[in-house]
Amino acid sequence: MKTIVKLMKSTVAVVVAGALMIACSQALQVSYDYDSSVNLKQFKTFKVEAEHNMEQDPLLGSELNRRRLGDAVVEVMEAKGYKMDTKNPDIIVRFMTDVKDRQQVRSNNMYSPYMWWYGGGNNISTYNYQESRFILNIYQKNSDRMVWQGWASGKVKAPTKKEDRETMVKNTMTDILKTFPQATLDTYSRN
Repeated sequence: MKTIVKLMKSTVAVVVAGALMIACSQALQVSYDYDSSVNLKQFKTFKVEAEHNMEQDPLLGSELNRRRLGDAVVEVMEAKGYKMDTKNPDIIVRFMTDVKDRQQVRSNNMYSPYMWWYGGGNNISTYNYQESRFILNIYQKNSDRMVWQGWASGKVKAPTKKEDRETMVKNTMTDILKTFPQATLDTYSRN
């Protein structure tokens, strides 16, 4: 009996912890696109900057967030084996953010065979929210040609603490760059 009670308590604790983790996590959808004619594994060095000629959201695109985004991209790229080179990089990683107003429409059909007796019908409700996007564009330095693009979009709840903001930004950049290849020693050249 004591074993069953202990097992039930530990199961409840795991379920509650899992529910809290899901409730606290950001609901961002991550995707990417790339130029298949370019060997992405040939690059070794990079530099990071904000995207040119793009209108930034005044909050997400603030100077504070631009620094957070830049620092997070540098940290993730270096963890993937790339070296920072501001003078002569192989690739330039440019980032930007924006926010779009969105609306979700929900319909609750309450039709039944007895609708004529009880009433019923179709209840429609709308939900307005803001969708944030974090976008990374990677350009080949010698041609200024985009070779890779990754983005995360979704509803973002602003963290309340500085550490939480930095962690959220770093985790988002890690998720976006997850599909970008690790830096390698060989460049697939046939010397």
